[in-house]
Amino acid sequence: MKRLTLIKNSCAALLAVLAFGSQLRAQNEPVIAHFAYHTNVFNPAVSGNTRDIYLGALYRQQWVGFKEAPSTFLLNAYGYIPKIRGGVGLVITNDMLGKQRFTSARISYAYSQRLNDRAKLSIGLSVGMLNSFVKGDELIYQQNLDQSAIFDRTNRFKAFLAAGLEFSGYNTTIGFSVSNLDQGLKTATPFRVPRHYFAYAKYSWDINEKFNLTPAVFVRSIDFIAQAEVNLSLTYNKRVVVGVLYRSVDDAGLMLGVHITKHLLASYAFDFDFGQLRKYQTGSHEAQLIYQFDGIKQKKVFLKSPRYLN
Repeated sequence: MKRLTLIKNSCAALLAVLAFGSQLRAQNEPVIAHFAYHTNVFNPAVSGNTRDIYLGALYRQQWVGFKEAPSTFLLNAYGYIPKIRGGVGLVITNDMLGKQRFTSARISYAYSQRLNDRAKLSIGLSVGMLNSFVKGDELIYQQNLDQSAIFDRTNRFKAFLAAGLEFSGYNTTIGFSVSNLDQGLKTATPFRVPRHYFAYAKYSWDINEKFNLTPAVFVRSIDFIAQAEVNLSLTYNKRVVVGVLYRSVDDAGLMLGVHITKHLLASYAFDFDFGQLRKYQTGSHEAQLIYQFDGIKQKKVFLKSPRYLN
């Protein structure tokens, strides 16, 4: 597809270039600053390694100052069910990018296997639907005879399939996943999102009774390009969370969160692009709410004497 004409000072046109560039050379999965809290959005294996239930909501407004700038809204829930020896999850996302909108809903199951008293390994699978909508009648092309051009408002549905692995233990979490398993890059279109690869790692360090330090790294890739993000969060007295983040190659930001109650966390993040886009925007804002409550606990088996094995 030919690149769209870039109109001076037109944010919508710039976003269109990013979204509909040659061979779709742009990220199609949402970018969020609070990735360490929402790894289940990218990896269906996450629910298998928790023993609690999580409900989360997040909204991100990217590149404030751009007309029709990217924005993301997501809802997610996941938890562990002992009777099925695994976890289940639900993720709903709505991602806007200029003249294009991605909406998805998917459910997941993750089988969990305990490796020892301190470590677990989970494997997960996610299935759902992805809807892509394009305002083709508002796009401007260099060549109107381009056969791949979209001139009408077009709405398409496609099946969503993802799989992942996650190791959790010794205060460390490591995960890897792949989304849009059935879609290669060469045949991708604005309605067929290409395969994405995700990897992440985080470590929880209790410095003392008051302070906890959690470094995390998140990497995403679409074959030809990769993006890495690092954040470092410090929690005081299990109540207040402050953090910093860096996203390659030209994003940095700050995070602030408060545990309103033992189970409810509210958090805000601000990040700023200091690269080529700095002249056109004033930064990105992101807010989240997470509610965590105790899940169903597994019953302990009383085996102090061999006679109970009969």
